Amino acid sequence: MRYIVDANVFLPLLTDGHALRAPALSWWDACADGDAGMSLPVRMALLRLLSNSRVMGTSTLNPERAWEVVGELISDPRVIVIEQPPQSHAMHWLANISGRLPSPDLWTDAWLAALAQATDSAMTTFDRGFLAFNKLKLQLLAPN
Repeated sequence: MRYIVDANVFLPLLTDGHALRAPALSWWDACADGDAGMSLPVRMALLRLLSNSRVMGTSTLNPERAWEVVGELISDPRVIVIEQPPQSHAMHWLANISGRLPSPDLWTDAWLAALAQATDSAMTTFDRGFLAFNKLKLQLLAPN
């Protein structure tokens, strides 16, 4: 596994017409089997977003269809499902939140960054907020 992938990279792969679809597809097409790590928080985010009418508009999926779509992505050989973080994850997570001010995305972003750190993988995202985490291998994708 080379990458821990944020929901903001996977969602455009699943959504025709998404503004970030082209750069996400370009990254995805370069991935080899087993490159893309998907954690439970990312799976839950995808399910929530795909079935949210404020995000998906007229393309909103019912929960069963969202489950199927995410399942199809998981079945791609490039995806590795991460069932449990490594034991060192908690240490990295604490380091990532220490000294930080409260913010809406702190907990999940710090958790994902810690997963990348604990697995010695690059965090792949469009979110520049990950620049704030020290000792993080970051693959920051750029919108076209």
